[in-house]
Amino acid sequence: MNVHKLWEVREYMNVNGKMFSSELISMLQNSLTMLQAENHFTHMHYWGQLYAVDGDYHIAVGITNDAVADRRYFYTTDLKYWALLPKAKRRHRLLSLLATFPFRGDPTLKVKILDEALEENNPDRCQVITEESRMAGTIANICDEAEICARGQLIKQPDGRVVINSNFYGLTGFEAQQLKSYLHIRPPQHQWNSNLLSRQDYNYSMDFLDSIDQDIPNGCWNLSLEQTGSIAYLKSLYWPGMTYFHKIRTPDAGFLYIGNGRKNLDVPFLV
Repeated sequence: MNVHKLWEVREYMNVNGKMFSSELISMLQNSLTMLQAENHFTHMHYWGQLYAVDGDYHIAVGITNDAVADRRYFYTTDLKYWALLPKAKRRHRLLSLLATFPFRGDPTLKVKILDEALEENNPDRCQVITEESRMAGTIANICDEAEICARGQLIKQPDGRVVINSNFYGLTGFEAQQLKSYLHIRPPQHQWNSNLLSRQDYNYSMDFLDSIDQDIPNGCWNLSLEQTGSIAYLKSLYWPGMTYFHKIRTPDAGFLYIGNGRKNLDVPFLV
């Protein structure tokens, strides 16, 4: 969610019963505007909040040349000093899914994660990582599976760069009701022609990303229209606390995650 538009969209965002306070928006805008200037980011987005015992983590993402490949994530607990989140290793992404205890709020804290699927005498059954690494793995998993945009928000230029579309004016009411109108913000995992062939009105500059209607199982996304059909909301059942909103026929749209960082692994048995 663009940090410079938080005042405009605050009325649309209510995640887990929590709304943006005026104080929070002011602190976010002040600190993230400075972070954007220091790092010369073209766009600065507020990503969300991870609950922690001693102090919640607030997450932001800065975008430079490529809106998919050049994303740098930052975190803070005091809304003043932002630390660069390291790139998650595959091991950290897997271990973060096994952690059942809450975050503490100390990125340097070393935590033990038990893999109960391994035998007791296996040396890899209990592994130690820092909370920062666990947080990096958690955020990477959420981004891959639940960070989304509307079709047309991101476009691919002839040189291969992906940029935020300044001419995006929103989905129509009919488009907003279809899951295939929403795309994952990640390098595509399907073959390039599979995304194009799924639409009769395909446009390679917009349809190069994977649409969420291909996610398994069918029903893992909850799409609803509210406020007399003028606002579309998308929620992931895998990641409770993830919300994407789009005001139909306007450029107003945004992603926000507020939760404990735990994935709901029971979704395939619930839908």
